[in-house]
Amino acid sequence: MARTAATPLPPSKPSTAAPLQPGPSGAAGTTQQSRWLAVCAHVVRPHILAIACGAALTFGWLMSGLYLWLAVVFCALDWFVVNLMNRVADLAEDRANGILGTEWLARNGRRVEVACALLATASLAAGHALCPALTPVRVAFTLIGWAYNYRVLPGRRRFKEIYAAKNGMSGVLFVLSTIAYPAVVGPVAVDVRWLVALVAFFFPLEITYEIIYDLRDVAGDRALAVPTFPAVHGEAAAAMLVWVLLAASAGALAIGGALGVLRFRDVVLIGGPLQQAVLFRWLILRRGATPGRAMALTWLGAAQIASYHAWIGLGLPLDGPS
Repeated sequence: MARTAATPLPPSKPSTAAPLQPGPSGAAGTTQQSRWLAVCAHVVRPHILAIACGAALTFGWLMSGLYLWLAVVFCALDWFVVNLMNRVADLAEDRANGILGTEWLARNGRRVEVACALLATASLAAGHALCPALTPVRVAFTLIGWAYNYRVLPGRRRFKEIYAAKNGMSGVLFVLSTIAYPAVVGPVAVDVRWLVALVAFFFPLEITYEIIYDLRDVAGDRALAVPTFPAVHGEAAAAMLVWVLLAASAGALAIGGALGVLRFRDVVLIGGPLQQAVLFRWLILRRGATPGRAMALTWLGAAQIASYHAWIGLGLPLDGPS
């Protein structure tokens, strides 16, 4: 697959910060504490947890009119485990891309993997006791996450190293945890057409996040031959794909609303791809993809989800003009 020769985006800048050392008290100690918090943010990835849990909360509410906290809790636990496993498995790529927390994980990777295995086992057992119907979906999530991070596929490969499967399987994980989890936990039956329309909206929107993070990591991915879309086809082609996916996401909601499959409260989720388009142009295309900007874009997506629930909490209208 040849790369395009189009003009690249502004280059991402790997972190050049010095390794963490025990800091003194006072201002230097405060700076050191801030560095540790930054490392924790890159290791735990709370921005990913926030957007996944916010989506699970939103889809659960749209399905049932209730906040399905059980689905949200298990969404958070499962993504916490998969994210940590991913950081340990991707040490080489993260070193090449200057991602904070990589050296700490290199020293503690085995402990982290054991802790992840114990947490996954315990949470699956607890989940089965609370909601047995959810267990098959969570097992599927766990197995896909394992195959994404570790070489357990035929030919000792993993989804991370297979072109298109890398982003596609990550999107499947998001659909399982944010749409399937609430659908199983929810107390009411869900219209299959409604589910299909919501997946058609959310799946391409989520893939745009994956590509933006790949733009951030393109230098290291090229050096290590990780076949992401930007590494294979170039940054300009990847940017064009983001625009196509955002149009598809917004179009799914517009078509679903026009056909009467989606309600007004569903269609207003079109704000998600619209905001993503504005932020992608402003943060990534104009200023360049960096770890901080990719994280900021994700936090702003989570903030938009929070604003939707603030609207609900204030009792404002959700059904549009009568």
